Amino acid sequence: MKKKRIVDLEDELTNVQKRIFDTSKELKSVNDISQENKNAIKSLEDELEELGVPIERDYSNTKNQSQGIQVYSEEYFQRFSDKIEKEVLKEITSNSNLLPSLTKLDYTIAVLIGFTGFLIDLLLVKIPKDTTYLNQYTQDGSQLTKWLRSLGINEEGKLNKFLSNLEENTKVSYDASTTSTFEGYDGEVSGFYPKTHRLMSLGHDPFFGLIFSLIDIFNGSISLIDAKGQIHYIALENFQNTPLKGKAMAPLLWFGHLLSDVCTKMGIPIPGWGFTQLLQFGSFGEKDRTIADLTRWMYLNGYDLRHFITMGTVPGVIELFTRIYFKYTSPKEELVSPAYAKNLKEIHDHVRLQKLLFAAHSVATSGNVLKIILHQGNPLVFNTAELLGFIKQSAKMKQIYTREKTGEKVIKGRESINKNWNNI
Repeated sequence: MKKKRIVDLEDELTNVQKRIFDTSKELKSVNDISQENKNAIKSLEDELEELGVPIERDYSNTKNQSQGIQVYSEEYFQRFSDKIEKEVLKEITSNSNLLPSLTKLDYTIAVLIGFTGFLIDLLLVKIPKDTTYLNQYTQDGSQLTKWLRSLGINEEGKLNKFLSNLEENTKVSYDASTTSTFEGYDGEVSGFYPKTHRLMSLGHDPFFGLIFSLIDIFNGSISLIDAKGQIHYIALENFQNTPLKGKAMAPLLWFGHLLSDVCTKMGIPIPGWGFTQLLQFGSFGEKDRTIADLTRWMYLNGYDLRHFITMGTVPGVIELFTRIYFKYTSPKEELVSPAYAKNLKEIHDHVRLQKLLFAAHSVATSGNVLKIILHQGNPLVFNTAELLGFIKQSAKMKQIYTREKTGEKVIKGRESINKNWNNI
């Protein structure tokens, strides 16, 4: 009721002002404006102020100032219109309202979730296995990784019957591992021996391996990167006459062979880990190891796919807890609302979720840096899974800031125009 009265008064005020303008133009003199119109404007303004509507009173003096007569100038209304136009344009062109800010509660929860991830990293993930780092720091291995390493083997440490049969029936060319020299190949593969062959042989990669395994199976070869960062493609005589039927089964051979290798003592490398042998730079520790040397040492000390799964509990918990919090704190969508309003809400909800995840991952990644310091710089403490989660979230935040915002600006501009129109 109050709002309707305000709208009626505003309409009446507009009509009175229009009559003043028309009269001013016709008579070219403010003296001819009736006192009745002036009193009407003042009365309407007073009533609007009582209803809580702010009124900016701006009067221009006329030649009749001595008589106490005050009228609205045409410049007043022009300034009023220009002011509203500037505010609307500023609202339309601004990006600030397109990135909904997080509340203090949001930041608090995100930090707590990130800190929880750090505690899991510190107390559960730890390092792959018990070790005495630098021959003086005794550090405990992860119990979860230890349990994963116990799967698929019997009490004697040998593969169970199923995996043993799988290993026997999925022979592949890229599994050659007993020598660093190959018959008919001019050159030596540096650092290649049974314990490192799965790291260097690209067909053993659990992600990119399918591509290289198909190449190697079809050509009877092995593709690898050695300890000096040299790429080798070696044709193996024993696999040159593989029948077409065997080649057609290449994807199944790759998967079966990979599965049989997972539960062995050395396991299989983390996805993409073999490519780190190309990073022949850096100087770390007393032995001035390169990055390639460090990653190879890490693999030899248990940093394999099983420990990668253990490391994945950190980003997994962060994603789970953050999305649960987001789900139960997101405003419910109105049943009756314009389509454009629903689309804008979806965009803002997405932005809010990504900002929450970015904040939580930032805390957890910072915690992993602290964990490395607490473990005297042991590279086995490095949580690759959480780093990948942080990189992924950083890329999403960049996409959010650089996205096309024209549609959102139009919607926000429309809302601003409607709001200011009501104020007028």
